[in-house]
Amino acid sequence: MAGLGVLVAGSCVFAGIAGFCGAYWWATERQARQWRRQAQKGYLASSGDDAPAAGAGAGLPGKIADFMQARTRVVSLKPRQHIFRQRFWAVGAKGFDKAIGFSGLSSAITKTGFLDARAWLSLGGAGAGALVGSVFSGEMTLLLGCVGAVAGWKAPLWALRQVCDTRKIDMENHLSEMLEVLALGLRSGLSFDAALELYHSHFSNALGQSSLSAQQLWQMGLATREVALRRLADSYDSPMFARVIENIIRSLRFGSSLADSLEASALESRAAHKAYREEKVAKAPVKMLIPTATLILPAMLLLVLGPVLLEMMQGF
Repeated sequence: MAGLGVLVAGSCVFAGIAGFCGAYWWATERQARQWRRQAQKGYLASSGDDAPAAGAGAGLPGKIADFMQARTRVVSLKPRQHIFRQRFWAVGAKGFDKAIGFSGLSSAITKTGFLDARAWLSLGGAGAGALVGSVFSGEMTLLLGCVGAVAGWKAPLWALRQVCDTRKIDMENHLSEMLEVLALGLRSGLSFDAALELYHSHFSNALGQSSLSAQQLWQMGLATREVALRRLADSYDSPMFARVIENIIRSLRFGSSLADSLEASALESRAAHKAYREEKVAKAPVKMLIPTATLILPAMLLLVLGPVLLEMMQGF
């Protein structure tokens, strides 16, 4: 009876923690929706593809990234009212600076917001895991609570890396198209700036928005063209894109044929993207072995060997 009382008390405590975290999450999402409505009405300014109101994509990584943006805004508005900014939460956050630079969300997510979101996700994961484990036993309550806390701890950095990979794949998918449009504009007598404007005025993808932001930097005199282009290359975790940008800078500086270089780079990027897709397709059968071995194969063995085993048991 004493063990049952301890289990019930622990379950109530973890259920309270999970309920509190869920209510706080709901309040944060509500505040984020209000922020986005105000941004649409023009009270807040947004620029580029990393604006806070723009979101970070679909799926679970996008939801976690949106939550980090919401926490960043909340912490920036009331920096002294949040206790989750201690050094304890900063352990293991060394990859944040690199991931945030490649995610395109550097102006929307600060390190303080990242740590604050990590704290809430850890607490929420611990409460949810303990609540599920309390259905079975006290040991499962402790085990699933620890697993949920670790999962919540790692979720923000994992989400940022997923956003980086998705952004990189989307860029490489449109890179050959962009280079061909630039080469076509140059061969038609346009300058590089005019050809770049031609691209992002007709293609509203993320790469077009990033190139528009970079072009506005040097047109307004906030940076030189070389600095703005290198900053654009540094915002993607793609060596191929960095190499293309360096070729463009070198051709513009020394006056070599830029159209030929762009066409060659377009062929290279298309071939690299095709090889990536073929690699993904080739890995699909290998990945299918996991559900086949864990789900289908035991059922087939039971169906085939079940009658034989029953006959053997009856014989004994």
